[in-house]
Amino acid sequence: MTEQAPEISICIPTFNGEKFIAQTIQSVLDQTFSNFEIIISDDGSTDRTLEIVRSFNDPRISRIDALPKVGAEDNWNNSVANARADLIKLVCQDDLIYSQCLDTEFRAMTAPENQDVAFCFSLRDFLTPNSRRIKGARVRRTNSAKYTRQMLLKKIVRSGGNSIGEPMAVLFRKSAFKQAGDFRGDYVIDLEMWSRLVNHGSALFIAERLSAFRISETSWTSNLTKSQFSTVNILSKKIARENPKLVTRTDLIRGQLIGALRVPVRQLGSKLILFRDQFFGSAR
Repeated sequence: MTEQAPEISICIPTFNGEKFIAQTIQSVLDQTFSNFEIIISDDGSTDRTLEIVRSFNDPRISRIDALPKVGAEDNWNNSVANARADLIKLVCQDDLIYSQCLDTEFRAMTAPENQDVAFCFSLRDFLTPNSRRIKGARVRRTNSAKYTRQMLLKKIVRSGGNSIGEPMAVLFRKSAFKQAGDFRGDYVIDLEMWSRLVNHGSALFIAERLSAFRISETSWTSNLTKSQFSTVNILSKKIARENPKLVTRTDLIRGQLIGALRVPVRQLGSKLILFRDQFFGSAR
């Protein structure tokens, strides 16, 4: 009997993720959609990450790579390079996807009217280190929206941050990824990729919260530093420089102002959330 090929590849890059990796993997295994594979690519962990990963007895975990320390960029690219499916989702080691996530995204990406779509993205919630859930942005529209290249690049530049979302909020086509090239960079490695994927198809926004991004000292506050703001600014300038007819100087200035204002506000907010989380303890 011929093995059924997976329709979605879930790529999970890891590095010293023993605290949350089991929750992340379980959130994938609990999907209502079942025809997927999980690929783990570990970046030289020195804790129990690989031991925990190998404790899962599920045939959908199709590959576990234990790499020497290569860095986030190469680790992300290694996980995607081994994906067999036409649709790919990268989920970081402490984030979650909700049970209906893959089913919703698969139906959207395989709909006849969406064959021009390079990737889809959705809203997400937040998780504290103690797994308390904080609701993300309200859904302002009930229908999905398709973004052209011009619309999406403007959206990215004008937002002053990652207006698309972290990897677990995105599902992309392998064909578009191959045309765009590998992941690049550090702080905005995901946003930089989304800005290139849209060169090879449109982007589809799904008006639902389908995943959760974990707030922590490493994943949340590190993404709100001045260094990260500076890197987003560099990316926005690059987009504007390469697309002068699509992105205006006004778009760029607006994004710079919004980004600069959001950094201290979000840093303070994240500290308050983490303090409150420590005080109240684990979610029940």
